[in-house]
Amino acid sequence: MRTIFKLIKAYWRGFIGGPDFSLNTDHCFILEDKQLTLKVPSSNIVTGQSSKKVNFPHTSTRWFTKKAETERQHCYVHMMDENWMYVPPIALFPSSEYGLLGFELRIKQVRDINVLDKAALSHYVTLAYDDYHNSPDGINTEIRQRKEQEFSKSAYSWTREEIETEITMAIELNGRIPLAPAIIKKINQTDWVFYREIRNNRLSFIDYYCLPLSEHSFLEVEFRHRVDRSNKHKKWEKSALKSQEKIMASIYLDDIAFTQDPLIK
Repeated sequence: MRTIFKLIKAYWRGFIGGPDFSLNTDHCFILEDKQLTLKVPSSNIVTGQSSKKVNFPHTSTRWFTKKAETERQHCYVHMMDENWMYVPPIALFPSSEYGLLGFELRIKQVRDINVLDKAALSHYVTLAYDDYHNSPDGINTEIRQRKEQEFSKSAYSWTREEIETEITMAIELNGRIPLAPAIIKKINQTDWVFYREIRNNRLSFIDYYCLPLSEHSFLEVEFRHRVDRSNKHKKWEKSALKSQEKIMASIYLDDIAFTQDPLIK
């Protein structure tokens, strides 16, 4: 009976998969004098299990330099991640997945600003995105250089204004446009810096929530919404966003009492 009910529900929703909050796992991390706790459903994707650390001395520059990895404009220390596929009620083909919701928790360090100033942090996170994609190795610079070469070989005499218009259009279509300003979202009486990476011609996007931990370190929560079949995105979009909100609502950062024994040395 339960199996039949699940099948009927799947047909009504139009998909199966996504986070199952009846299978929550409690996670706890020690961030020096604070304790981070959250509840995250187990992934519905079979992956190899990796060892999970729980102690993160986030103010240590030496520790961060040794542990950090770089991806695009992001330099961070990985804490944990989970991924959930959304698929049709009956998957007829291996490539029939609708999309994926990815979650990652990490720590960043920034030496140039005081991230306790959330206005400064809000400006920093979106500016870092723009600076990276307009840097000498960025996709926008690559598009600009390629278009400039095309115009230089053209028999038509382009004006500078026409060239800039064409380059702007090419970047808007295939490059990375400036992000909307970051905003403050209050969750559990805590103000998070929130921003979204999104492109004009893509349904996929990435949401980020940032929370200062010290003057130069902050916690970042990343939610990746990867759309594999654009014609099916509306079926699971609301579910993914609701799951994102539920995970964020489970996150608490509390001071560790001096009388409490450390969980790990």
